[in-house]
Amino acid sequence: MQPKELAERILELVGGKENISYATYCMTRLRLNLKDRGRLQDDAIKSLQGIIGTKYVGSQYQVIIGPNVDHVYKEFCKIAGLEENQQIQETDAPVAVREKLTAKKVLDNIMDAIGGCVAPMLPIITAAGLLKMFAALLGPKMLNILPVTSDLMRLLTFAGDAGFYFFPIYVAYGGAKKFNANIPMSLFIACILMHPSLLGIVQEGKPFTVFGIPMVLTSYATSFIPMILITWVMSYVEKGINKIIPNSLRTLLYPLLLTIIMLPLSLCVLGPVGTLMGQGIAKVIMALHSVLGPVATGVIAAVWPLLIATGMHQALIAIALTHMGSVGYDVNILVGGGISLYCLMAIALAFMLKAKNTEDRGYGSSSFITIALGGISEPTIFGILLRYKRAILYLIAGGFVGGAYAAMMHVAVYFVSAGNLLAALCFAGENPASLLHGTIGCVIAFVISFVLAMIFGFDSNKPIHTKKRESIGSAE
Repeated sequence: MQPKELAERILELVGGKENISYATYCMTRLRLNLKDRGRLQDDAIKSLQGIIGTKYVGSQYQVIIGPNVDHVYKEFCKIAGLEENQQIQETDAPVAVREKLTAKKVLDNIMDAIGGCVAPMLPIITAAGLLKMFAALLGPKMLNILPVTSDLMRLLTFAGDAGFYFFPIYVAYGGAKKFNANIPMSLFIACILMHPSLLGIVQEGKPFTVFGIPMVLTSYATSFIPMILITWVMSYVEKGINKIIPNSLRTLLYPLLLTIIMLPLSLCVLGPVGTLMGQGIAKVIMALHSVLGPVATGVIAAVWPLLIATGMHQALIAIALTHMGSVGYDVNILVGGGISLYCLMAIALAFMLKAKNTEDRGYGSSSFITIALGGISEPTIFGILLRYKRAILYLIAGGFVGGAYAAMMHVAVYFVSAGNLLAALCFAGENPASLLHGTIGCVIAFVISFVLAMIFGFDSNKPIHTKKRESIGSAE
């Protein structure tokens, strides 16, 4: 379908424009907040040509389209009369959807919140990580091209460090957007946490109070979780303040009252609690790595694309970043995640080569290109991996062996890289052998998944698109 036709059909099947409270998009997905889920025709949307899959993440309905999603989104907004990237002005309150509160629902909400806070900061972490990678490659521990005292090395080092040191500020922006808190005020609180005077008070070690309340002496550099808690609580504090302040005094009193309330909450309660949680997570990760060793990394590499399919990977990335903020690298989660990408590339390539018809061959080639060059894995995950059960076995086998090898050779990830063919560069860092053995682990994972897929093939009765189609064949 052309983008306009596809947008029209999606709008019709989600219940029309009057059933939408918010519409946006990311690299591969059209993201919609619906007023009444009962009006949604999910199966019909899944059967549309050009749709890879659908899923709910928290309260958001996501239609997985692929790299063409931006064109569909623009047509969708035109047809629905919506302004792009802005919340819809509603005259009617959304229809409440009552859901039983279960442990799984609570966990889903937590992961959705963490993922929403993480996503906006990933470009910064990627850029900072690349700068640190260049510094490691050019430095005396690897190529030994430049001394550590050179201007270029010093520039790459402190610019790269800034990507991790100012975590609270990046998270303040992402958290404010996720929880609908005031972005400038969230950034203001984050800057207070990072102020040199506060760092001096912590280093001095003498008791300090905030409006008479004892403050826990904690440094927040590279921390992640404290600002998630702070922006979440701030979103509720703002609502309370707005209810009691007269409109005529809002400009003056709103920022003042919000700051007065959030200072003790942030410095005496939420910040220290978030710091303890982050330290606990780092200790758990190190303990798991010490106890399970290569098995832990192998398991993550084996199931990482399945975690992406459920949205759980964002929360794990946040956990890994918290750990990286503490020790400067990750030896478990991101190592497994990076290696698993090569399993997906292998499966997409094998699907293309094994396809018996033009349509499946075209889908396989586009899936391979989008992940190998563009770092977009959803077409391969939802269009191939989750449609052909054998492919999951190839993924598990290649990912586990490649991940276990990397763990045995003490491979570490020093930055979050793009998820394409160059993903192995994330293993370049302080340990010169990490890049070599990390690359070998990726090759092992790719070869095993590819060979298994070429030998045993794919299920023979599941075409890519089923709507109004008769037998179109598929990869064997």
